[in-house]
Amino acid sequence: MGREDRNLKLQISNCALKSAATIQIVGLILILSSPHAIGQVTGIAKTKHNLSVTGPGAIKATTETQICVFCHTPHGANPLQPPLWNREFASGNYVPYTSPSLQASVGQPTSYSKLCLSCHDGTIAIGSVRNLGGQPSVVSGLEAPLPLGATLIGTTLTNDHPISFVFDQALRSADQELVDPALLTGPIKLYPGANPGVIDSVQCTSCHDPHEGRIGKFLRKSPTGQSDNLCLTCHQKPGWVGSTHESDTFFWPKNQTTTQVRDHSCFGCHTPHTVDGAERLLRNAAVGGASAIEETCYLCHKSAAAGGIAQDIQSEFNKISRMPIASYAGHKPVFIPTPPTGLPEGVLLKPGQAAPDPRFTDSKHVECVDCHNPHKVKRTNRTEGMRGIDLSGNTVQNVINDPAPADGAPSAQQYPICLRCHGDTYSTVIGVGTLPSGATPSNKKIEFQTANSAFHPIGGPGRNRSANLNDQLTPNGLNTNSVIKCTDCHNSEAYESTSGRAPSYGSVSTAVGPHGSSYGSIRRARYETTLPGPSFWSSANFNLCFRCHDVNRLTSRRFGEGARSNFDDEGCGGCANDRGKGNLHWFHLVDKVDKARAVCKSCHYNIHSNQEAPNTQYNISGFVTTTPPPSTPSRLVNFHPDVRAIGGRAKPEWEFSTLTKERRCWVQCHAPSNAVMSGFSYRPPSGDLP
Repeated sequence: MGREDRNLKLQISNCALKSAATIQIVGLILILSSPHAIGQVTGIAKTKHNLSVTGPGAIKATTETQICVFCHTPHGANPLQPPLWNREFASGNYVPYTSPSLQASVGQPTSYSKLCLSCHDGTIAIGSVRNLGGQPSVVSGLEAPLPLGATLIGTTLTNDHPISFVFDQALRSADQELVDPALLTGPIKLYPGANPGVIDSVQCTSCHDPHEGRIGKFLRKSPTGQSDNLCLTCHQKPGWVGSTHESDTFFWPKNQTTTQVRDHSCFGCHTPHTVDGAERLLRNAAVGGASAIEETCYLCHKSAAAGGIAQDIQSEFNKISRMPIASYAGHKPVFIPTPPTGLPEGVLLKPGQAAPDPRFTDSKHVECVDCHNPHKVKRTNRTEGMRGIDLSGNTVQNVINDPAPADGAPSAQQYPICLRCHGDTYSTVIGVGTLPSGATPSNKKIEFQTANSAFHPIGGPGRNRSANLNDQLTPNGLNTNSVIKCTDCHNSEAYESTSGRAPSYGSVSTAVGPHGSSYGSIRRARYETTLPGPSFWSSANFNLCFRCHDVNRLTSRRFGEGARSNFDDEGCGGCANDRGKGNLHWFHLVDKVDKARAVCKSCHYNIHSNQEAPNTQYNISGFVTTTPPPSTPSRLVNFHPDVRAIGGRAKPEWEFSTLTKERRCWVQCHAPSNAVMSGFSYRPPSGDLP
């Protein structure tokens, strides 16, 4: 019979025979006479829980020599709790740990946990005991409560591992990431809780042995170890084995000489008693008492000069254009794989919208864990284990961030992560008027539909399969059947000189992904958007476009000089009296740059798609609409708000003849001369349409 079981048996005897003091004395003698109990007394003498004058800690009595008296007494013990407790308990209530992903029901502390909190909540003097020399007393030298420090937990337990909750098969079934509680037989095990005599609850003593200090913090089991540690005794995380954080051999920055990240395991990111305001027991995850999940990630993901050991993400978030990682707190899981009873499995909670259960309401947030699953993430797949939303609105269970999607692939296997905020929820997540122009962002789930007239090929190959476009793309390793990813445009400027796709994973020191950039909208390269644009031609002005579209093919004057563009008025190719302007990209961006001051965005205002073009109407052989029909080769034409309509038209107009295949623009351009493009027609000589 173990010590705890003997104590429990003694507790029951005390309840039945409270008036028989001799029973208490005999019981205590029996306990203390066992070799195990003697070993415990010997062990505690060397720990900070020895509060007697002989104790090794700074907090101790000035004269009292008894060791056990600070917690236990053979007479006059507190009848509410075991084992022969010599202390009172706090009279007020505690604020328990809570989390929307927590399946357990956590209430007020019970049983053994109340014993621990009688010192560690800081409400009662350390030396206050029920019986010292036959009467209540306060031990000399310990008249004050526990002072401020890491061991003072307080009465607000929101930043401490939940305690005093029932851990049974029902909880395991609801959570799905917990071990079988029947296996918890030692050293980590369950204790009685609200139901006296029933061993079914997690208590402080499940993880801590107050009598033994061989492992730091009185822990019953080491928190370090790649495959077997304190946390993994109860928690089993699918995908953890083989993940970066489980297998990384870099030395953990808090202990750079002895412990690798893989060995520090769960304790690298979590701590059972974390700082005020932190969520999910994350280490360092609060600033000024407010949740700041990114601070946990910054422990490793910062500059080498600051002690970082992984890609420096912190510096990315300090750039002029960045995800607002520090602006919004209160992250709640968007996808709940194991909801409480009555909530459907796999429910998608849309940020800012009502949830089907009040415990799962969400708020506006941008956090690292919105894009990365730290328990599953791998260097070769940064989105491993993350759920997303596809173009049909369906849940993608595991988003695969393919380094180079196969040509013709139905999905780039990354955008579902982006659509969690930039899709149907964009109006509540991102908000109205949040662009620098004051405009409201658009719904990318609508814009990237593969049935649209024009779109960048995120969810599937684009509609423009012309030879001219193919010739623009092939020098940079792409073609008209290629699928790209959001991060091919939205990434760190470290990849500005990289042709074609941006890498899916960088070096140890170079961050990759849409964390931050020195260019606006977290773009990986320069892309001038302000009108009037530059007064001189430089390919650097639109370097982002030229990562995929070959600059020579797009801006040479004529086809004979290498141009391959569908925006072309070739005329007779340079013959006498030729009125053709040639490649109209060259004409606007190079030849007339000092007058037109045009930018790519003048005619391709929303570069994602023209499905929701706010400032353009489309005339298709006399049929006028604000949404180009799917079969129309609109080539992403949608005009900048500074471009104005002419001829009584409601909006600037792009015209297409289904008979002659000619195109016209009816616009007054934003230029010093207020040039009017009154229906000049254009059509490339070849390589465009059948």
